[in-house]
Amino acid sequence: MSPGTVPAGSAVLAFSRKAVLALHRELIDHGRRATVLYGAMPPGARREQIQRLVTGEVEVIVTTDVIGHGINLPLRAVAFAETGKFDGTKRRPLRLWEAAQMAGRAGRRGLADAEGRVAVYAGGVPGFAPDAGLVRAAVAVANGAPSDLSIGRAHLRPDWCELGDPAPAEIPHALTGWRKAARRAVGARPWLRPAPIDPLLAMWQAARAAVRARATVDASWPGDGATVWRLMTLPVDAGGAFPAIASAVLTDGSLRGMLRPESAVARMSLDEAERHAAMMRDLGAAGRSFGVVGGVHPEEASAGEEAASRRVVELVARRRPLTDASLCASCGRPCAPWFQRCDDCHRATLDWYDDGPPAW
Repeated sequence: MSPGTVPAGSAVLAFSRKAVLALHRELIDHGRRATVLYGAMPPGARREQIQRLVTGEVEVIVTTDVIGHGINLPLRAVAFAETGKFDGTKRRPLRLWEAAQMAGRAGRRGLADAEGRVAVYAGGVPGFAPDAGLVRAAVAVANGAPSDLSIGRAHLRPDWCELGDPAPAEIPHALTGWRKAARRAVGARPWLRPAPIDPLLAMWQAARAAVRARATVDASWPGDGATVWRLMTLPVDAGGAFPAIASAVLTDGSLRGMLRPESAVARMSLDEAERHAAMMRDLGAAGRSFGVVGGVHPEEASAGEEAASRRVVELVARRRPLTDASLCASCGRPCAPWFQRCDDCHRATLDWYDDGPPAW
């Protein structure tokens, strides 16, 4: 499928925000009514984009794999612009079951014939090379063929009462002890594993840095261990607003400065609105656990997230490209949206180093 032949009521799949915005621009440039859906978009804005496709306000939705996470749209076609993704460590091909889950969105919900098309997307943006063989295999799995999905293990997760009520500075040692005990407890059960503790330790480190506590087992912290544990288990990332939230909870600091008037939110760029929505969402999650955090009521955080979500919806609904064309920083020609330079200019840079630096 190409930008001009993707049927109305279709999804084009890519696996990064930059890729989604670049493909959205291409579709808009070809006169198509298109919108976007990706992980960094506030939940309220996501719902609005889904509704725009359902009502026919737009023809095509360019989306990441969020489409495979409980979203059931009346899609006539699913077109893969990519069949690889970055998994947080490296770029890898999609697993067959992952591709099948997304391919299976075609022909679902609200279509009388319950049939849909699955294809690769062949556009003009450099850098995209979907594997047609993987897509064909995914269609077979979506239609009932065996997949490569194998669920062979479950994870034990630590609970506060199992850690022995440690002081804040002792929590990493308590977690390490829990992991050793859990490994012994699972014994001959190869399907059972202790959950990784690294994410929890990252949250502890962020909280420690936020209150400037020493990284020693006898360090003094504001607050008690149970409060630090509640912070560590909040459904937020260790970055973003979490350090400020941790500091406010443990030292009674103010977070009023995070709030923005609606007039300021209404002038934000897409990136700014997404970041503000994420910050307010983290603050809301903390509020649901701790109540008023840093002088901010949970309702204020929710209102801030909604305002940012409305701003994102407004920007996406303008029917204009959401990003500039991806051009090589050296020669100015089109290049893949996730690179600064095209292949030729990148190779020229490597060739320069191979020849050795010039004699000055």
